[in-house]
Amino acid sequence: MLIGLTLNSIATILHYTDNFIFFVKYPAPEWMHPHHVWIAWLILVPFVVVGFIQYAKGNFWIAYFCLCVWAITSVGGIAHYFFGSLSDFSVKMHVFIWFEEVTGWMLLSFIFWSGFILQEWRKNELLN
Repeated sequence: MLIGLTLNSIATILHYTDNFIFFVKYPAPEWMHPHHVWIAWLILVPFVVVGFIQYAKGNFWIAYFCLCVWAITSVGGIAHYFFGSLSDFSVKMHVFIWFEEVTGWMLLSFIFWSGFILQEWRKNELLN
């Protein structure tokens, strides 16, 4: 989990930073401004931090919720393509968007595997 979470966090940092610095080059809705990018990131970071801590403590349902919020926003980065054609994006933008997209799906897959297949949360039930 730590490797996937680290990769996804790196992807998110790269994408959000690039989106903020080069905001005028990213196709976006008219109402959106650069400060929305960093404010969104500041709002989302606690979810990944709390999710990781709660997972490590064995509080799986809280961890799953927090990590799902983080991961869903990662896979939501593909929404950039609703606001411009593929040619409107540089290769770097495509790489950052897809790096975040793929690692977001990796994280969601882990959450699904942990919660529904491995059922790690049952460890706590069995101990009580």
